[in-house]
Amino acid sequence: MLNKSKEIAVYVHWPFCAKKCPYCDFNSHVSKQEINYKDWEAAYKNEVNIEQDKLGGKIVRSIFFGGGTPSLMPPNLVDSIIQHIGKKWAITNKTEITVEANPSSVEIQNFKHLAVNGVNRLSLGIQSLNDNSLKFLGRNHKAKDSLKALEIAKKNFDRVSFDLIYGLPLQTAAAWEKELADAISLSGEHMSAYQLTIEKGTPFYSMHRDKKIVLPSESTLLNLYKITDSILKNAKLEKYEVSNYALKDAESIHNVKIWEGFEYCGIGPGAHGRIQKNNKWFATHKYSSPNIWLYKNLKGDSSLYKNDVIHPRERAQEILLTSLRLTKGMKIKTLFENTNITKLDTFINIDNLSRFKKIGLIHINHESLKITNKGFPLLDTIINKLLL
Repeated sequence: MLNKSKEIAVYVHWPFCAKKCPYCDFNSHVSKQEINYKDWEAAYKNEVNIEQDKLGGKIVRSIFFGGGTPSLMPPNLVDSIIQHIGKKWAITNKTEITVEANPSSVEIQNFKHLAVNGVNRLSLGIQSLNDNSLKFLGRNHKAKDSLKALEIAKKNFDRVSFDLIYGLPLQTAAAWEKELADAISLSGEHMSAYQLTIEKGTPFYSMHRDKKIVLPSESTLLNLYKITDSILKNAKLEKYEVSNYALKDAESIHNVKIWEGFEYCGIGPGAHGRIQKNNKWFATHKYSSPNIWLYKNLKGDSSLYKNDVIHPRERAQEILLTSLRLTKGMKIKTLFENTNITKLDTFINIDNLSRFKKIGLIHINHESLKITNKGFPLLDTIINKLLL
């Protein structure tokens, strides 16, 4: 029997940035022409209407404005989208509403307006507190801008998170320890620490291929990962996902719900969703090109590039893939309810599961399946060998 929860998470994608970072492979673009915000407002509302017609009544557990750089959106556009979602579905006083932001002066000016308009959580893309690292990462801001942005964010939002990237070329353990110590002195309830990854199609990919960028060794990266865990834990920022740390009860509700395998709806260019209709799961994907997405919306055509039925076994594997990123792991009963799967061996290699349990990389009981601290550095390898 499928999960009968009426809750849904809503992801809203704003595709534009002031500058494209050399490591970024997200669906983000620098607009070459003036943006007609009225058209974009109409298009977002059209898409919300279509999704609501398809899904019926829902309680919105979270709204997440990602990108791109959504804090560059005019605050009244953000407000209009939130208000429209609230007209079509139910927004409550428990709904988490997050906007991603960068520490630029333009965006900082919008913080107060965003808070007044209902945004209750800000996620700041600080990425580093070292000016040389920021220059390498192609960021538009300096460390002093981050400090100012954090100060103003904390005055306007009860919930503030920020991101850091580590594993940069020539980065030492001592330098990372200092940066983490500085970050902790500034942090609020939540911090994300991502290891730099080289993604195909980015400038960093060709530079890495041509050996213009040399990343730290695997042993160095493992040491940086362990340092991150230890220092943040001592600061009471507990790891709840492989790259995310939070004070007690301060996790990102939006991300956790998605990782656990609950229903979420994608609004905007390139936005993905996993939705349920007629006792079936669907994988949705909107057209990635901002121009195509906008044109189709305003014309009244479907903006769906993909709307495929997902087989229960495939959905179970997706949930395994994301939920094992969480330290609490995968709730077996919840997965069974959400997918109509009744046995783990339907989608998991039981022999490898037993082997990983025996050597202490996995813990499993009748309630949950989770990766141990020993297993987390090998997460991707473990998951690949668990999937049938």
